[in-house]
Amino acid sequence: MAFGIVAAMTITPLPLPPSWLVLTYISLELDANPAGVVVAGALGAGAGRIGLAAWTRALGPRLMGPAARANVDYLAGRLRGRRGRLGTAALLAVSPPPAGALYTAAGVLRVNLALIGAATVAGRLVTYGLGVAFASATADEIADRLRDWVGPWSLALGLAALAIALWLLGRIDWRALVERRRLRLRRAPTPPPGR
Repeated sequence: MAFGIVAAMTITPLPLPPSWLVLTYISLELDANPAGVVVAGALGAGAGRIGLAAWTRALGPRLMGPAARANVDYLAGRLRGRRGRLGTAALLAVSPPPAGALYTAAGVLRVNLALIGAATVAGRLVTYGLGVAFASATADEIADRLRDWVGPWSLALGLAALAIALWLLGRIDWRALVERRRLRLRRAPTPPPGR
């Protein structure tokens, strides 16, 4: 059950309640073995994030213009080295908010799916383990917190964060940032005259 719920939550880039809180609720409400819930949840998160990266990998290039695609391809090439892979794995394991945007970007950048899965499972084993172990609230209190997380404002803010992160992914001039250590945005392409 924990595997399926967390996989369904993490295959989407939409902002949802923290999955560690959901697992804590499951553990308390069903009086389930906390270690089993943590392991199943971490494996579910790995499967969900691989799924998210896979479908954004397929869809992303179709939504980008040639200049944005070339810009993102440059960054993807830089991330394929050993240091790039280690840094990517560490970032995905920690995955600060907005995590959905981070994994969507990993898909667009064509990060290795096995790396995504391994980093997710490793990071979630720690965060879910800590969340479930240190939860001192009752199941009713956690249910109230989960209801507070689900609302139009949290959804709107999460979607805005996702849109901004993906816009920046395509607009930051990655070559200038990496090679010259200059942060700048690429200009939007100008339409041909007469349009």
